[in-house]
Amino acid sequence: MIKYEFNSNSQILEVFYLADINLTDIIEYGEMIRLNKSLPCDLRILTDATSAIYHLSGADVTELLKVLKVQIEPYDTVKTAVLQQKPVETAISMLVDSGIPIPNYEHKVFSTREAALIWLNL
Repeated sequence: MIKYEFNSNSQILEVFYLADINLTDIIEYGEMIRLNKSLPCDLRILTDATSAIYHLSGADVTELLKVLKVQIEPYDTVKTAVLQQKPVETAISMLVDSGIPIPNYEHKVFSTREAALIWLNL
């Protein structure tokens, strides 16, 4: 399950990946971002995936990258910080991080909220 809330004070979309997460969950969440006209054009996202259990294959990551490119088209820039603590989930997030050929998209993995927020606010 993925929950999200836009923090109007920080101007950051705060996202929580909870329990089992598969490709369909992430694509549905991405569609919400694509269709939401109230989010800032320079979107910053803090994703807390510390309690997530990913059910994603290498092929899923490749598909996710293709879909992601379309889903962020409405935005000038999208900067995503992902909080991870478990080895497998961190590795999958790092695959996404290294596989992004999208000029207006930045994605980085962090182990602490504080470090992620510093990077998002640069």
